[in-house]
Parts: sequence; C-alpha cells; structure tokens
Amino acid sequence: MLAKRIIPHFLLKGNRLVKGTNFGGFVDVGDPVSQAMIYDAQGADEIIIVDIDASKEGRIIDTNIIERMLNQCRLPIGVGGGIRTIDDARRCFGAGADKIIVNTQAVINPAFVSELAAEFGSQSIVVSLDVRRNGTGNNNLYIYSGKQKIDIMPHDIIKKFVDYGAGEFIITTIDREGTLKGFDCGLHNSIRKIVNVPLIASGGAGSYDDIVGLFKETDSDACAIGKMLFLRDYDIVRIKSYLKSKKVLTRDA
Repeated sequence: MLAKRIIPHFLLKGNRLVKGTNFGGFVDVGDPVSQAMIYDAQGADEIIIVDIDASKEGRIIDTNIIERMLNQCRLPIGVGGGIRTIDDARRCFGAGADKIIVNTQAVINPAFVSELAAEFGSQSIVVSLDVRRNGTGNNNLYIYSGKQKIDIMPHDIIKKFVDYGAGEFIITTIDREGTLKGFDCGLHNSIRKIVNVPLIASGGAGSYDDIVGLFKETDSDACAIGKMLFLRDYDIVRIKSYLKSKKVLTRDA
C-alpha cells in the first residue's frame, strides 16, 4: 500500500488565503508564505494553492507568491488559477511549481490537457473538478470556482482526461466544501472505478475520523484539507499520528 498524502489546500484571493463554505462566504485565514512555512514544519506532504479569482479575471495566479513560498519551504507545490496556455504553465513551472492544476480551461477545452502532458509530462498535470449533487442524486460539473454549471457528466469527462494524459485528479464536492461534515465517499469510490491515476479527495474534512473514513472506505490517494486546519485545532503531526493509530499508512511527519 502506498502512503496516503495529507495536503493543505490553499485558496488564494488577492494575496491572502481565504476559507469559506460551499465556495462562498470567504474569510481571511492568513498569508500564504507564513502558512506554507507552518505546514512544511509540521510534515505536510505537499501544498495545493489555487487562485480562485484568476480564471474569471482573465489572468493567472501571481507567480511571485509561488517563488516566495518556495524560498521559505521545501514542500512540493501544485499551482492553479487561470492557466490557459502552455506559456502560462511554463511561467508557473519557472517560478518553481512542481505540478500544474487546471480546472476551468480543461473543461472548456479538454485537449489542453493533452497539450500540457505532451509538453511537461503527465506526472506534473493535475485536473481539478468541482461537482455538486443535484435534485436527482447525480452530480453536476461546475467551472469558474463553482459559478457556472456545465452540461457534461463528471464521469464522462474524467474518462476523456485520462485518455488525454492527466496524471492526477482533485475532486472537490461543493456541497461538502467547508462544511466539516466529512467526505462524499460514494462519489470518490465511483470515480476510482474508472481511473487508475492518483485521486485527491477535497471537500468536507472536519475530524480525524473523516480522514480515516475516506482512506478506509475509498482508494483515494490523498486528501486536501482546508478549514479543518485553518480554523480548527488540528495540525498535520496529530492527524498523521491518529491515522497511524488506525493502521492508515502515511509518510512520517
């Protein structure tokens, strides 16, 4: 069994980190550089940082922030926000990003994932998808940070992304995001059945047992944690210690 990864999930708004609920109601939770230093010291496996306004504002994430983070910590960093072209991705890699995270542009133009994989290698291309359950019990796909629904079934486009060379997926359940009510394990299980690349579950982490449940009930490779870390009394060291006590393999903190 591969060690499960614990990943702080940074949402960037301007030059500050924010956290909200169901992709709204954001509150300031600190400076990205200082927070990166904290989680680096605690033994996080990597960091995901996404600029939530970049796509709708027609720009990419500020690469100066990436450089500043990497000057202060050694963690691998996955970077997303407004990446539309190979040159955008190259700028992020040039700033030190280890992985590129694409969401809106990938859904609009799935072939973009193929272009990125051909240029930089599949292992460095992460597709992020935001889904929300509808009244029939199915999941709809959303872009622009949950603002626009797309008439594509998530499972259908996931299969296409695998064919195009996506190396990893982040699946965020909008209904659970920021609620601290636990992961949608049924959704993550259903996606695991159709892909064999690493899956990061996002949306809902609120307790130690939520994370244990995710790893025991699904074959997710990692969990992305936001509000549980930023606004509750939890840290990476204690999370990994608890997982170890429940026979969940993680990298040492």
